[in-house]
Amino acid sequence: MTQNEPSKMRGLMLVAGREIRVRGLSKSNVISLVVTVVIVGILAALPSLIGGDDSDTRVGLSGDTAPAMQAQLEAMGGFDITVFDTADEAERAVEDETVDAAVADGSLFSLDGIGNEDETKIDAAWQTASVQTNLSDAGLSDQQIGEALTVQPLEFVTLESEGGVSSTLDYFTGLIISIIMFMMLMTPVQYIAMGVVEEKSSRIVEILLTSLKPWQLLGGKVIGLGVISLVNLIAMVAVGLGVSAATGMLSDLPPGTAGAAVSSIGWWLIAFALFGTLAGGVGSLVSRQEESGSVLTPLIMSLTLSYLGAIFLLNAPTSTFAEVLSIVPPFSGIAMPTRMAITEVPAWQIGLSALLLALAAAGALALGSQLYKRSVLYTGSRMKISEALRRAA
Repeated sequence: MTQNEPSKMRGLMLVAGREIRVRGLSKSNVISLVVTVVIVGILAALPSLIGGDDSDTRVGLSGDTAPAMQAQLEAMGGFDITVFDTADEAERAVEDETVDAAVADGSLFSLDGIGNEDETKIDAAWQTASVQTNLSDAGLSDQQIGEALTVQPLEFVTLESEGGVSSTLDYFTGLIISIIMFMMLMTPVQYIAMGVVEEKSSRIVEILLTSLKPWQLLGGKVIGLGVISLVNLIAMVAVGLGVSAATGMLSDLPPGTAGAAVSSIGWWLIAFALFGTLAGGVGSLVSRQEESGSVLTPLIMSLTLSYLGAIFLLNAPTSTFAEVLSIVPPFSGIAMPTRMAITEVPAWQIGLSALLLALAAAGALALGSQLYKRSVLYTGSRMKISEALRRAA
């Protein structure tokens, strides 16, 4: 190795550093990151914003059933209870807006009504308290009353949507992860291909290859854009989880959501290695920017199908199709982290999916590097993949 020739790793890092400085620190990328992070933060806060005011409902009680109702409502939670001596005092408290509603003389008083959920809870508490009071007046002991009121809760079985997402929040969470994964793969993949074509059409690549190896040039480009995208992805995940924790929604998410969101970074890295190196390889097959769309179409279609598959499995995450989709590459790159966010996935399926995706990424790395090496200096009409592989390295 001559004195002017950079070492292998130094040359790789020089190219990566150039990509980070030119694209990562560009005004457009910074603005895009800020806007995207703000959108993710809003989406993460949206469930709590839609949920409305979380303050306790102020309820006034009076009459013989007041003590029993107070115990029932306190056990339910979400109520600020005031007990009044007479029904008139309770009704006057509603008129003065001291309380939001009052239960007196068998009636629920309010100025303009209260939420359906609160009405249902108060009505259930009233009926239970009335039964408890009647049983006490009939001479039953507290223990006998407790035994009479103890029943097994209903077991909820949903037949039509069995195997589907259990709540709107679960669906919403999986949707956000699939969208982020799709966008954070689509954008850098296109940048890599367009960057390769740009350097080739301007003949800058011919100058760069006098001091760098083809694999250093392609690898540095993939690493540089990968670092930029990785920073963006980590920022999105951190903001999403941070806002969810700040708004108190993190505990309401499916048990594996936080872990799936963090692990999505690892899934993204493998998927990016697969699509990124292929993008660089197929980008080198053409010499003009207007031709790059034709060679990128198979990659874009694969990413789009992966995203659409992830959207499909949101409705049936435990179906056979969802299991296959989340295991088979390249679809697993988006499908598996999405599925992990909304349902419990067996460890063997996660491990098998990661292994197959890593093997596919290794194969893509070998293919992409060979395509780039054999066709990056070629000028003229679009070269076919088979033709490029037959050319001498």
